Amino acid sequence: IVLAATNRPDVLDPALLRPGRFDRHVTLDLPDRRAREAILGLHTRQVPLEPGVDLGSVAAGTVGFSGADLKNLVNEAAMRAARHRRERVISEDFEAMRDKVLLGTERSLAMQPDERHRLAVHESGHTLVAWFLPHADALHKVSIIPTAKGALGYTMQMPEEDQYLLGQRELEERLAVLLGGRVAEELACGDVSSGAVNDLERASEIARDMVTRFGMSEALGPLTYGRRQQSAYLGSDYVDDRNYSEATAQHIDAAVKRLVEEGHQRARTILEQRRNVLDSLAVRLQKKEVLTG
Repeated sequence: IVLAATNRPDVLDPALLRPGRFDRHVTLDLPDRRAREAILGLHTRQVPLEPGVDLGSVAAGTVGFSGADLKNLVNEAAMRAARHRRERVISEDFEAMRDKVLLGTERSLAMQPDERHRLAVHESGHTLVAWFLPHADALHKVSIIPTAKGALGYTMQMPEEDQYLLGQRELEERLAVLLGGRVAEELACGDVSSGAVNDLERASEIARDMVTRFGMSEALGPLTYGRRQQSAYLGSDYVDDRNYSEATAQHIDAAVKRLVEEGHQRARTILEQRRNVLDSLAVRLQKKEVLTG
């Protein structure tokens, strides 16, 4: 019996897949919640855990983790416990190391007071919009401590369950949450900064997918525009094959812009109604640096 594994089956020579060669093709997706809990149980058999540690809760907070990611999480949590001279791993070790895996190690930057204030306002905007939208993922943590992966601050949301389908309302609310930071800067600082660049990129991508792939635009109807084809080159991503006219492209651009502007207005409405909460949360975040859900 010959076993082989690859992350790119599209670039394999077809001769390898002829009958009599590799006859069984098994696709391994990322583990769901129950599988993650079982994998954590496997890797913690030799790791002393505090009696109160709930691997089910750890599994719920590691959506998108692969088996290798979970093994790394257990190792990092054990090392953190050792650094703190504890004989057992506690829940806080798993939580701290999960954030490190997702966001990178916290780092120190000498920020000017006005920059620090703007950052706190920005993250407070994300936080409040996410808090007051009914279909947004639950808030886990907001921080203005820079991380090694380039984020000056972050607002972390954790879905309560694995999600395989996203409705139009959920996607529209994600747009509002992403734009909440920029709107907060407009209200509290009087202008905007370059700190929202990643938010704008993600919001634009979601809105374009809603219009061109998910058929969620009333103006363009339940159609898909463009064909996604995987590149034949190793390590390359998908390429779009444009199958629509220039006039349709203009309608697509207008629909994408409309979705983003509606998300911007929804965030603005929430923050204008709670401007005093925005200001007080920004002050508290500057003082504490990290606030949990």
